[in-house]
Amino acid sequence: MLSLASVRARWASFLGTFVALGLGVTILSMTALVLTSAEPEVPRRYAGTRVVVQGPAVDQSDGTFTPGRPWSRERTRELLRALAAVPGVARAVPDRAFYAQAVIDGRPVADPGPELRGHNWSGAAFGPERLTAGSAPADEHQVVLDASLGLAPGSPVTLLTAAGPDRYTVSGTVDSPAFYLSDRAAEALAPGVRVIGLVTAPGADVPAVAAATASAVGGDGTVLHGAALTALEERNAEKTRWIGLQILTAMAGLTAFVSVFVVASTFAFAIVQRRREFGLLRTVGATPRQIARMVYAESLGVGVVAGGAGVLLGALLAPALGALMVEGGVEPAGFTVRFRALPLLGSFALGLVVALLGVWSASRRAARTAPLEALREAAVEHRPMTRGRWIAGGVCTALGLGLVVVAAGSESDGMINNALYAAMALIVGLTLFAPAVIPPIVRAVCRPLAGLRGATVTVARESALTAVRRTASTAAPVLVTVGFAVLIAGLFQLRATGYALEETVRQEAASVVTPHGTPGLSDAAVAAVPGGASLLPTRLYAGGTDHVGAVGMSEAAFRKARTRMTVTSGSLDGLTGEHTMVVKTGTAAWLGWTTGRRVPVTFEDGSTVDVTVVAEITDGSATASVLLTTGTVRAHDPSALTSVVHTAGATSAAALAPLGAQALSSAEYASRTTSEDDALVRIFLVILIGMSLGYSCLAVANTQLMATAQRAPDFAVLRLSGATRRQVLRIVAAESTLAVGIGAALGLLIAVVTLAGVRSGLSARLGTRVDLALPWSTTALTVGVCLLLALFAGVLPARAALRRPGARVAG
Repeated sequence: MLSLASVRARWASFLGTFVALGLGVTILSMTALVLTSAEPEVPRRYAGTRVVVQGPAVDQSDGTFTPGRPWSRERTRELLRALAAVPGVARAVPDRAFYAQAVIDGRPVADPGPELRGHNWSGAAFGPERLTAGSAPADEHQVVLDASLGLAPGSPVTLLTAAGPDRYTVSGTVDSPAFYLSDRAAEALAPGVRVIGLVTAPGADVPAVAAATASAVGGDGTVLHGAALTALEERNAEKTRWIGLQILTAMAGLTAFVSVFVVASTFAFAIVQRRREFGLLRTVGATPRQIARMVYAESLGVGVVAGGAGVLLGALLAPALGALMVEGGVEPAGFTVRFRALPLLGSFALGLVVALLGVWSASRRAARTAPLEALREAAVEHRPMTRGRWIAGGVCTALGLGLVVVAAGSESDGMINNALYAAMALIVGLTLFAPAVIPPIVRAVCRPLAGLRGATVTVARESALTAVRRTASTAAPVLVTVGFAVLIAGLFQLRATGYALEETVRQEAASVVTPHGTPGLSDAAVAAVPGGASLLPTRLYAGGTDHVGAVGMSEAAFRKARTRMTVTSGSLDGLTGEHTMVVKTGTAAWLGWTTGRRVPVTFEDGSTVDVTVVAEITDGSATASVLLTTGTVRAHDPSALTSVVHTAGATSAAALAPLGAQALSSAEYASRTTSEDDALVRIFLVILIGMSLGYSCLAVANTQLMATAQRAPDFAVLRLSGATRRQVLRIVAAESTLAVGIGAALGLLIAVVTLAGVRSGLSARLGTRVDLALPWSTTALTVGVCLLLALFAGVLPARAALRRPGARVAG
């Protein structure tokens, strides 16, 4: 009861904790609901299919989201015959997928991204897809396409495939973005098959059909039916969902960290303000354990109310977060948030845990309050730095600096996470050191201003030095806000700069031809760049569940690259014609390949061919594990697309436009980060900046409001000493500005130290200097918002306090 009465009587002191916990639980509830809703779904194309056979799965531990091993033409025909004979199966249909895009008015339209929208017409039975007009394609130059393109049956249309543009006639239209060719034409573009759908007879027993199908397939595939059909989700959609998971996990982790940080800082400040109260309780017989229990109970009471409000608000805002994730491309189209009780209950419980963790240190400090504190009138803080605080601050700072070194040596995927961990540790360390660091900073800042007219600077300086914990508590949220905002924005700039420099260093070219409105460059676009250096990516399956990434190198690209390759065995001269390859030493050791050996490799068309290892190169000599000729890749992967072409000469823009390509100078290309991953990283960083900025700025306002609300007696003394109301408000504004400035400086220091470490690592890895360009616009915006909120939260309560009778005595 005493704890509840304390909360009711000191609601202003608990406002910051309430808002911090409420907002934290809101974000946790939102992310939990979105996370639990982010489940694989059956693709719309297979909505009418009840039993499906999927090709052999491959290992996914490398995080590349590689699709399963395809069946060859011959094996597909064998499986179709075997499956058609299964009782209850009316028809077995292969699903062929390939790149296709319409060219209208001389330009490709509706960029499909990584999605393969070209299919065989018989595969339309999976939907089932219904014609809205016209008929099925009758020959190899007819196509059924999306009615929204505005092309009626009989109209001519140009389709862009991996080979280049080709003329077709529209035979029919459907209500989907797919392009359906005749089965024969589709087989030429996609000879390898990964999915065979079964059209079951009316009244067929689906589980029995699935069991019989499994016997017919044996170990050469997986039979899916019922809920297991979600395994048909495209790997690209799975990758998008995984990236969304990383963003949501980072949001939840950052939220938990900032929540504990703010709650701990708020309660620590509240304990300092309540020394006399705890001293009185100790005088009347309260034990240290009872004092600690009271503080825990107060935190728990605030946590219950704030958690309930946060859960309700999070449930209301979760659909908006889900829509934002879809719009940003980090959740597949059609994603919706499902409301479930367990994620909300878990968020509520986690909010209570955060409240108790945040108050742990404050409760120990409250329990150590001596009875004589009740007699102390002055707010002077004796021994603000304890031995434990020195030790903990040193450990956290050392850990943060160590993590900076780790981040500097990390690959790009782990660089951001390690840098964030380093910043968290440094923030905790500097916050613990704040009572020792703030006094010399205050003196250094105020010394040049001592000659100004009036006592504002002097009073603000002495107030900050006298109540150093109050100053530290106000500066702490600013430190978090500025530190994370500058660090996150700076990391993105460094990553983008490093990507651009890496491309510039690797390729010595006057111009670069890149896709424009297409997911990649066709053979026709590559051929339009005479003498261009290009790479044609593909995948190789090395038996069992093993797979490796490979590229087909054009002659020009190979001539440039071989000068930077270190050969460990064999000769690069052997990479000629078809069915020869150069392998990195790490890949060769992993797969047991040796130079001169012919090894069986399965390509994208499903065919298994013996390929000769002509040379091994060091792992740092190339980005791809296996190097092939472009002829080898194209012979076995008809839908492979080239990413860019580097050339030393000029290329006609008019010739490239119909092919979905554009020419850029090397400088223009280096300044752009057009890959899908970079766009997703940008969204990831924007979300983190927005969340940390909004969250911590509210903490700034609440901490300042709580600090000012308890200072009415101080204001009354100033007024009795002859200060005018305007002078008192100027003093409060000066104190707020000083606290925000200290927090901003410390946060900027943390960000700069971390970014400097990452910059050093990037420079070493790229072999060239990477400049550290701080995001000054982000810094200015963040500090400006924090200062504005701190001034409002400090001056407005002070103005209200000055209107009370006790503060107007001097007037």
